[in-house]
Amino acid sequence: MHWKKMSAWKRTVLAGTMAFALTASSLAVPGGTWMASAEETTAGTVSEDTGTSTSDDQAVVEHETGSAVEPSAVVEHETGSVSDASAVTESETGASGQTSSSADTQTDANTETDSGTDSNAQTDASTSQSETTASTQSETTATTTSNTNTQSDTDDADTEEAGETEEAADTAEIDPVEADIAVDRIDLPEDFMEGVDISSYASLIDSGVTFYDFDGNELDEVGFFELLADCGINYVRIRVWNDPYDSEGNSYGGGNCDVDTAIRIGQWATEAGLKVAIDFHYSDFWADPGKQYAPKAWADMTLEEKTEALESWTKESLTAILEAGVDVGMVQIGNETTTGMAGETDWSNMCKLFSAGSAAVRAVSAEYGQEILVALHFTNPESGKYATFAQILYQNGVDYDVFASSYYPYWHGTLENLTETLSAIAEKYDKYVIVAETSWAYTLEDGDGSGNTVAEGSNDTAYGDLVYYDFSVQGQADEISAVISAMADTTNGIGVFYWEPAWIPVQVYNADSAEAETILSENQEIWETYGSGWASSYAAEYDPDDAGVYYGGSAVDNQALFNFQGHPLESLKTFSYVKTGTTAERTVIETEAETETEFLDTVENLLVNGDFEDGNTGWTVTGTGGGIKDTETSNVWDGSWCLHFWSDSDFAFDAIQEVTLEPGAYTLTVYVQGGDAAEGDTFTMFIQIGDAMVTEDVSLNGWRVWSTPTIENIVITETTTVIVGCSVVASSGCWGAWDNFVLYRID
Repeated sequence: MHWKKMSAWKRTVLAGTMAFALTASSLAVPGGTWMASAEETTAGTVSEDTGTSTSDDQAVVEHETGSAVEPSAVVEHETGSVSDASAVTESETGASGQTSSSADTQTDANTETDSGTDSNAQTDASTSQSETTASTQSETTATTTSNTNTQSDTDDADTEEAGETEEAADTAEIDPVEADIAVDRIDLPEDFMEGVDISSYASLIDSGVTFYDFDGNELDEVGFFELLADCGINYVRIRVWNDPYDSEGNSYGGGNCDVDTAIRIGQWATEAGLKVAIDFHYSDFWADPGKQYAPKAWADMTLEEKTEALESWTKESLTAILEAGVDVGMVQIGNETTTGMAGETDWSNMCKLFSAGSAAVRAVSAEYGQEILVALHFTNPESGKYATFAQILYQNGVDYDVFASSYYPYWHGTLENLTETLSAIAEKYDKYVIVAETSWAYTLEDGDGSGNTVAEGSNDTAYGDLVYYDFSVQGQADEISAVISAMADTTNGIGVFYWEPAWIPVQVYNADSAEAETILSENQEIWETYGSGWASSYAAEYDPDDAGVYYGGSAVDNQALFNFQGHPLESLKTFSYVKTGTTAERTVIETEAETETEFLDTVENLLVNGDFEDGNTGWTVTGTGGGIKDTETSNVWDGSWCLHFWSDSDFAFDAIQEVTLEPGAYTLTVYVQGGDAAEGDTFTMFIQIGDAMVTEDVSLNGWRVWSTPTIENIVITETTTVIVGCSVVASSGCWGAWDNFVLYRID
């Protein structure tokens, strides 16, 4: 994910026909063999959301040939036990095949069946094959058991008793360590991935940034990664773009993350004893839910040509990285591919690209004799669509090991939902699951003059049932340990990666300093020269609507695990502390943002349907470009409905509600977010009392970067009917949403 002001969250076209085949195959995964023993050819359609419909954005998967079949998957674990995993299907009676924890949220995957003589025959044949395989495995296991259980019962008892004694001794040896932050011990497997995405590091070093250890000593490149290892980190993640340079060879920025940069960082990490995860974006710059542009060299290719190019480029790139001595343990095929990959938005096409990337990794892994996990990465677990994604991947026969998710607390729902959602996928499809990205701010200050994703008035206020942490070093430790604990509690949860913990200012900017303008100007020159900001102006060639407008420095310098001057924060040690716990006492600090949210939850809202969850009830919307709609969770402050706006031509609308107020004093507030506004566009909240109009203008700062315009001390002297609402006058392409109007009495 990139972190600057994101371009419009336009619903991606997911229309298309999916044709796929699953054939009996066996692929090696750590701990056993996954055997898919079914062959099925199925066609499906995924509906299109044009951005104006209130319900057409749900993906619909239809079985057009054959009855719903339930291919079995035989999993042979190291212990010799055998279990079955069934496909997610839905018959005409409505049985979805989903677990109870996720069924309620997966209504967008409706599977229909017609007749299925052929499919039933295939299922019988597959079942027979599976039974034969299982029988052979059982015989082998039985033989092994017979050969290994020849010692006496007394010896068994002695061994068991000795094992229990040793285990008790190991547990007793783990004592909490002294620290200034409170961290609870978490029981983690020895190989649990505690990783960080460190992709910007090389560009920062090139920009003259210096990092230090906890004693204030300057660190060289390998020393930096040794510090990470000393703090409990065992993995680094590195993003890779195909060609992040313009036609003149100028860098797009964002860390200059090409293959050569990945090799530089990977070599330093490997020398420090860390494993490496490679994150192929299959784009020349940032790939995320807002955009998934194809690399320039692939832009005019057919799907077949692009598939071949992707497989070839993946092989060449991964081979170069391994040849350079980088210890790669996992490769990601795409980044946050929720809405597409490499310019493809049709799920059938996306699955072909996923499969091509996976095949390349498998081939290189086999050639070098190195075990490398294949991961697919999605985001927005709160959307309820992960089960659908996993189902489509299964039906298209995509070969992968790890289902990865981003999780940022201010965007992605609760940890309980994350755990339930990923556990359901792990259990249905026998996949590993990880959090590929997460982070939290230790301050709301900006360190480089470029603005941050989390700041005062931007993603700093909890909404709905989210839990927010304090914006402090302790708060960072709380967030990191909470996400690690959640993944430890998730079925097949194998790791957590913190995103960009070292993306600090190239020079520290202080708005109150007499040198502020000079420092900012110098920072801008450094970002342009060394690519150490989130985007340079040169990226406009490739991404004119986002990077071309909002280029600048780090948008996450306040979420780093180093301070603005490069000294490590104690929260960096959280990855180590979770293995032991600490002796520090936990203190609960209630932030102003939390207090505000709790307060608004307790007041009586005098507006009808202020959160729009009952559709148009209570509201009148006139004009063009705006409407009350169900956007699920992508554009809302809370719930799933909002007053959404967007148009491909200039537009204007008003949304109003009349309410009768008794004498007293009142406050009116609302949440609004959006982007791509042009100069002269206006966004206004208002209350009209008779002929008097009180207004509050607001600007749009990015997707889910919420502003809260407020009109306070509205004095009513006699019983009066007032008009409350908002007005938008905007240019084509502007987008956003209003949500949660609250009018409450304050006296």
